[in-house]
Amino acid sequence: MKGNEIIKFALDIGNHSIKLLAGEMNSKCDKISILDYVKVRSRGIKKSNIEDPEALLESLKEAVDKLSEKIQQQVDKVSISIGGSGVVSATRNVKISFPEKEIEEKDVEELFEQAKKKVFGTRENSYYRILYREIYNIRVNNAGIVKQPVGMPAKDLQADVHMVYIEDDYVEKYIELINRLGLEVDEIYLSSYVSAKGTLDEESRKMGVAHVDIGYASTDIILLKNYKVLHAKSLPIGEMHYISDMTHMLNLTKTDAVEILDKFKRKEIENDNTIRYGAKKVSLRDIKDIIQARTGDIIDFITATIEGSGFNGYLAKGIVLTGGTVAIDGISEQIVRSGYLVRKELPIEIKGLRDAFYSDAVVTGIFLEDMEKEYRKYVERISTQDIDESVAEKESDEDEIEEDDLDEILDEDKEKKGIWQIIKEFF
Repeated sequence: MKGNEIIKFALDIGNHSIKLLAGEMNSKCDKISILDYVKVRSRGIKKSNIEDPEALLESLKEAVDKLSEKIQQQVDKVSISIGGSGVVSATRNVKISFPEKEIEEKDVEELFEQAKKKVFGTRENSYYRILYREIYNIRVNNAGIVKQPVGMPAKDLQADVHMVYIEDDYVEKYIELINRLGLEVDEIYLSSYVSAKGTLDEESRKMGVAHVDIGYASTDIILLKNYKVLHAKSLPIGEMHYISDMTHMLNLTKTDAVEILDKFKRKEIENDNTIRYGAKKVSLRDIKDIIQARTGDIIDFITATIEGSGFNGYLAKGIVLTGGTVAIDGISEQIVRSGYLVRKELPIEIKGLRDAFYSDAVVTGIFLEDMEKEYRKYVERISTQDIDESVAEKESDEDEIEEDDLDEILDEDKEKKGIWQIIKEFF
């Protein structure tokens, strides 16, 4: 905390690079901005698995030291995201019954507990970590779907509970490294969720969309509708596999393959439709054929995930692509052949975030999710103050507070701006 501002640090530990961002929200929670942002090469991690903890620790320390020096402030606590092929998405329909009463928050929480027992059995508490959870299609007394069951008289409560989880040991390895730097872990998010948060506008999240982040070592897909996550899945295919294919099929070194792919991204093409590397050249047609073949695997994964989820009819906004690999020419154009509306999206513009690239979606989303949580705390605090002041004012006038009066006070909260409105207005 610097003065009255809320300072947050977002850390994205990627397979190719580590990104660390410092951002702030003012005391009135109506302005946010990025203070500074660093990116360093990640070492010791491959396919989202930590292979050399000491090498990764050095990379993390480099990022922390660089950011601390730039903002002249100590990094003390970071929020991170977790992804990779170990992420599992599961939905269960659960129902609980009780003697007729008004539904309480603890009854809704019991739905989650019952769903966990169905998915994990007895291993959940020590073996898995839930990265995201959602509840939808809530029914009271076997009747129609309701948005908010709390306070309703009932004897039966039923819903679909969706959870995204991963083995806890996997997460703990990252936490341990961060703690060794003398830092605390503030929040832990699902990578595909925060990538979508850092990319999508409100309309897409409401109308239904498949958000696909094609990174260096993995492709993460998440389906959203009405701001809720319906399904999530990851496949270990990304930019490193394009590089590997070029290395083997064109008999190149990895260094040469990386150089060629970078030049292909920047469209540094010779007049004879080749790309030069050192004293040699490679045919543009050969590069495109390799890219097309590997992209076909990604298309198969996307379409199979959407079809297998059962939510293919809910995606009015089609497919949104982000992640560093979508900068490769031809990938998004090829994915259009999946039959869905397809578009690429850079991270949401925030004051202070300069030259944002597709690969910055996750770290941007971590920051936005942190700030939205702070904003909700602020709204709750202000709403409680407003209610207390209104109640005190009515009591001072010796007026009896009717139930409708209290409802009116509570409804005022609905007029307050959300985090997305803040972003729209100021940036």
